[in-house]
Amino acid sequence: MSRAVGVKIEAALRALIIGALFSSLVAAADPTANTPQELIRSLYAHHQPKKGKEVDVCDRAAVAKYCDAALTELFSKECACRKEREEACNLDWDPFYDAQDFDASDPRPRIEETKPAGSFDVTIHNLGERKLVYQMTQTPKGWRISNIRSPASGWSLREVLSGAKK
Repeated sequence: MSRAVGVKIEAALRALIIGALFSSLVAAADPTANTPQELIRSLYAHHQPKKGKEVDVCDRAAVAKYCDAALTELFSKECACRKEREEACNLDWDPFYDAQDFDASDPRPRIEETKPAGSFDVTIHNLGERKLVYQMTQTPKGWRISNIRSPASGWSLREVLSGAKK
């Protein structure tokens, strides 16, 4: 085999390996999930405020990776209101943690499917344990969050963002 052919084969193998590594990194960071549980785990892997990892709820594309179109629109309206008023409008806490304060521990989400269909009890660790109820919807882009409720605090994210409940 000539040196030129060897160099070409080596370059092709490197490109193949780099491509495989890059696509596995992209897949790991992509919150599009095959199951609701995978999407919820991905959310908590990418959103840990005390560790400086946050999903920017004012970035429509970032929110749309996790939330359905209706919830994404409500977040967008909340952000527009914040910019206009220069203060919180309807939401002044992190709905994914039901908290304003955070610890640096891993949220370790425990996810249990419940009824009605698409409903999941999610228990996370943040300054103790907190339980949230996620309502999930299958969309053309995969599973997305359509609402979150806090049994302890009594709020529904859709109601809060729409201004129906504070």
